[in-house]
Amino acid sequence: MRSFTSVAAILMATIPALADHSLQGRSRNNELAPYHWAEGVPDHEDGATRDYYNRAAWLPWRNRLGDWTDAEGKEQGNKPYCSVLIRDTDQTRPIEWNVTDLVRKWVAREAINKGFFLRCIGKRGAIVFASRESKNADERPRLTLTTDRGEVVLQATADTYLTPSTYRPLGNRTVLRVSDEPEHILLRFDLSQVEKATRIGKAALRLYSVKQYGDAEVGVFACAQGEALVTGKPKLGLARRHSNDRQISNHQSVYFAEDFESPQWGKKWSQVAPEKQIAIVKDRDGHGFVPLQGAALRVEIPKGGNTGLNMLYNFAGLTGREPEEVYFRYYLRLGSDWNQTVSDGKLPGIAGTYNRAGWGGRKSDGTNGWSARGLFARTIPPGNPLAGTTPIGTYGYHADMKGNYGDHWVWYRGYRGYLENNRWYCIEHYVKLNTPGKADGVLRGWIDGHLAIEKTNVRFRNTPKLKIEQVWMNVYHGGRSASPRNQHCYIDQVVIASQYIGPMSRED
Repeated sequence: MRSFTSVAAILMATIPALADHSLQGRSRNNELAPYHWAEGVPDHEDGATRDYYNRAAWLPWRNRLGDWTDAEGKEQGNKPYCSVLIRDTDQTRPIEWNVTDLVRKWVAREAINKGFFLRCIGKRGAIVFASRESKNADERPRLTLTTDRGEVVLQATADTYLTPSTYRPLGNRTVLRVSDEPEHILLRFDLSQVEKATRIGKAALRLYSVKQYGDAEVGVFACAQGEALVTGKPKLGLARRHSNDRQISNHQSVYFAEDFESPQWGKKWSQVAPEKQIAIVKDRDGHGFVPLQGAALRVEIPKGGNTGLNMLYNFAGLTGREPEEVYFRYYLRLGSDWNQTVSDGKLPGIAGTYNRAGWGGRKSDGTNGWSARGLFARTIPPGNPLAGTTPIGTYGYHADMKGNYGDHWVWYRGYRGYLENNRWYCIEHYVKLNTPGKADGVLRGWIDGHLAIEKTNVRFRNTPKLKIEQVWMNVYHGGRSASPRNQHCYIDQVVIASQYIGPMSRED
């Protein structure tokens, strides 16, 4: 069986180094790709914007229009590593910054190279530079390193600029703009070829100004986007006491467990539909299936259709009561043909819609219903730092929602919610309903036992009549857009409980 390494696993391998800001070894540029802001790919609009440093991955800036640190290490600080006063002379000319101090830190692995961040720090004006997409190669950004091993000239591997006037990415334009509007420039150079032991005599960043609109002093800072990674083993739960989930249904905290091994498995659910889109599989099936443990449920989103699975576990009907908090764990594997290019969609989650509100544009108001289904976003296109992965998260209908459709809460914490095809993941949801009328509801999610989202201020309801009605095993393409192809995913080892479940304990 081929071994697949998750984004999180790649990053976790670098955590000891990241914790002390030391990146030992070489070739870290690709391993740290999730940290990178995205330039964007034409026709995909997946690049950095005023709101996101990677729009396709739903990775937000902590601060609108970008995150940076200054020369003193202060977040959003005002002391640049260097600056240049650019005069409005109406002449095209090169502008150079001495960025030696910052580049030395990156090469010595004392800081992570997340890119240069250029912003106006004085004067009122706007300066336009040629980008790496410029037709004139001599005007493109470059970084020249004078070292003990000779001169190294690097071309930018990515560049873009951020402006408050649009939510769209601008990374494929032939120009870059910096201004007091504010507009900020992002530049990235690949330093992985420069040895850690290399002595940097000087590092010069050169941009070519093609237009000036007033004078502007432009300072260089360090890009500071990205999630903090925390070391630690997966969080284990009640499943650790039940090797391979055997007899886990007998645990006093477990409402329900399903391993899809029994021919009568469907009779234990409140609803199983649509039957023509689901099947029990045990062997390789041509869509990338490899068993997690015996049989699993295969779900097909059909070409030209939307619904792959609409299965329910209704608490009142099966247990006689509805809880106010619940844990729900399942294993998910995206098939080899999974590639969401048209629309996002829904995955299994937890809900209390009561057939009134909380789905399909039926807006929640706190009294009529709510839901916290899973979601999948569009598969991230080639050229993006997280290319080929599918973001997942929670699709929430709640009392504070603004529009008619649910909010997207992507599980980007620790970059865990970015799933590769042909790999099993342990997905666990937790919902604790809020005190009616108060924004103290809790939503958590774990992937492979690591926390991937935590919200403690959700207002699901304004009335105690709304509770947790059901676990909603939904796989749905859209929105309304139909799937352009047959796409498959696999589900196994479902457990619903009143306490944290955690990853399945496996026998050697």
